[in-house]
Amino acid sequence: MAELDARYATALLELAVEAGSVDQTLEQTVFLRDTMQDADFRRVMLDPHILSAEKNALLQGMFKGVLEDHLLGFLHLMVEKNREAVLEPSLITLIDLIHSHQRKTTASVISAVELRPPQVSALKDILSKKLDKQVDVKTEVDPSVIGGFYIQVDGYFIDRTVQKQLHDMKVDMKKECGA
Repeated sequence: MAELDARYATALLELAVEAGSVDQTLEQTVFLRDTMQDADFRRVMLDPHILSAEKNALLQGMFKGVLEDHLLGFLHLMVEKNREAVLEPSLITLIDLIHSHQRKTTASVISAVELRPPQVSALKDILSKKLDKQVDVKTEVDPSVIGGFYIQVDGYFIDRTVQKQLHDMKVDMKKECGA
């Protein structure tokens, strides 16, 4: 299924690039993804007992004039081919592809205490330079971290927690003691 949603997402990105509407496609794709997370909308879209024509009429009524033609066409295609289950994963993949195309990414920073705006700004600047991308930083507080923080971004995991430093010290001491 991952291969299928990647193919759809890649085709949609190519259409957006051709049309010069990558930013608008991103905005509308985020809107669609969020709409897919609504329980009632999801239930209707995934219900095999609701006819494709009824689903397409609903989509037309909800999104005609709101979405670009290629996104609306994509929705209709997914319904016609009974691939509604691939719809949300395709949208998520498209968002990731557009961010990659625009050289953007999001870093998740988990810290023991809430980071102050200057700290978040400094992290954003450092990560942007290291990754050569525009980085958006999402922060989360987790008291179990004890102190410090860790970062997850683009498949990288950077651990600067007190717990990790203590673990490293313990390993180094064992090495030095010959244990």
